[in-house]
Amino acid sequence: MTPQFSQGIPRWALLLVAIAAFCAIPPEFFARGPDVCLWRHLFHLAACPACGSTRALAAFFHGRFAEALAFNRNIVVTAPLLLSLLGLDLYHLARRLLRLSNLNSRAGTHKLPDLSDQPS
Repeated sequence: MTPQFSQGIPRWALLLVAIAAFCAIPPEFFARGPDVCLWRHLFHLAACPACGSTRALAAFFHGRFAEALAFNRNIVVTAPLLLSLLGLDLYHLARRLLRLSNLNSRAGTHKLPDLSDQPS
């Protein structure tokens, strides 16, 4: 079973979109926005352990590893974890699709339906 979020969105799809966004958007873009750290505002912290993670992920996926480490050292765990989760989900998806393909070919349902009988 593919892990899904509350709206039935498969986790692999969300991870793929998130990683693509981190690859497309430079870390400087995230530095320009307002401070939206919930933990800093709730607990009046100088910096929470996750602060800088978004910029760190963007820098990491742009190949700027030293900059990513400067933004947040948790990148050493979070980026490989995101990539591992995506890889694992895509592996399970491919296995499921291959299993379905094998089941269909054994049942003889791999042929395309004849659409010539349908009215135009």
